[in-house]
Amino acid sequence: MTMNFNKRSFWVITIGIASVGYLFSIATGSIGLMIIVLGWIINYKQIHFSKANILTPLLMLCLFYLGIILCSLYSLDPHQAQKEIVRFLSFIVFPIVFYLSPPLKLRERKTILRIFIWSLLTFFLVCFIVAWKRQMVRWEGGSDFNWYFFYRYDFLEVFNQHPTYVSMFTLLALSFMHFLPKSEAVFSSKTVLGIVTLNLSLAIILYGSRMGYVLYVLLGAIYTVRLLWRGKYKEFLNLLFLLGVMGLGAWNIPIVKERFLYTAGKNYDYKYNDKTEVIDGTPEKQGRLLLWQDTWELIEERPIVGYGTGASKKMLLKKYQQNGHTLFLREKYNAHNTYLEITLWGGIPLLFAYILLLLTLLSWSHRKKDFVLFSFFLIIAITGITETLFLAQGIMFFSFFICFLTQKYFYNQGWEKIVGQNLKVGN
Repeated sequence: MTMNFNKRSFWVITIGIASVGYLFSIATGSIGLMIIVLGWIINYKQIHFSKANILTPLLMLCLFYLGIILCSLYSLDPHQAQKEIVRFLSFIVFPIVFYLSPPLKLRERKTILRIFIWSLLTFFLVCFIVAWKRQMVRWEGGSDFNWYFFYRYDFLEVFNQHPTYVSMFTLLALSFMHFLPKSEAVFSSKTVLGIVTLNLSLAIILYGSRMGYVLYVLLGAIYTVRLLWRGKYKEFLNLLFLLGVMGLGAWNIPIVKERFLYTAGKNYDYKYNDKTEVIDGTPEKQGRLLLWQDTWELIEERPIVGYGTGASKKMLLKKYQQNGHTLFLREKYNAHNTYLEITLWGGIPLLFAYILLLLTLLSWSHRKKDFVLFSFFLIIAITGITETLFLAQGIMFFSFFICFLTQKYFYNQGWEKIVGQNLKVGN
């Protein structure tokens, strides 16, 4: 019996490790995928699917992966298509692992979420410590304070991470902490909850992702409305005070204020979409509207079938060269839009399959009244407007949490009964 317990515990820990994905390095995601499969195999005697319902989100995820495979058959870049099929392997592995497993118990889900949240907090603190260390060296050299050590790519340099992807993980962690029902709360101590919330909120500010800011405000607004709806006016006032202090603090950080004003086009030269500047190779690495224009020109040529899985990069580079957009060509930019990138791969049918997958998540979040699942939908759907999510970090994040968030609804017995059973034995 002890052996069974240890095997089950090992599997739960592997799920927690897999939840972190490629956060710390490009290796952690692959390692997480391998060990979650190992943990699942070790627990093979518990594999069953007699009680499982038809799993719409997971089925849609698998069908989308099938679409990626089909689009690879006519790809204009066959070599890259093969790489993409391997990169998207988690789109079939995670559904199999979660579908053919008994539902996670409440205490097991809490363990996984704690691993996920503490990992994100550790990530932030390591970045912060490294930034201070760099600043101390600067002070010893007689220089002044350098805010850029504490912001965006400089801040995340130690892990070579992208601000938007780290923000996505952090926003979901905050959603787990504040949108789960009281019976499923990750932290029982309000003090611990408050400290972790403050740290992860500060992390969102310092990561400097504009889409992260938008989503933080949006999710904060949803949380505020819920507090008012439930008549929790004291918590509402505390939240307003917290947000006010954070907003005032952020505005007084020069690099954060600079980014806000630059984005709004105030007091700074707004060159994001200046065609002349892009052609001349300006150091401004923005210009998404112009990127999308190049991408759209390609889509108009083959709207129905696209160019095949993985061929978008090859075709975009040709378009950049054709249009004289030397910056985009030199930096080898992708479309910076998930919807456009998918349409480049598989045309309108593949885009339709992806949108149907997102709508399925939205539908489930509404039917189950699951605010965490709704938060996940918002994070994916909105971030996809300005980023191509299906890079390594996005693939693992997307596939893992679709499976993890919906797994508790797989069984006829219902999650409510599972929660009730766990509460009786004590958690």
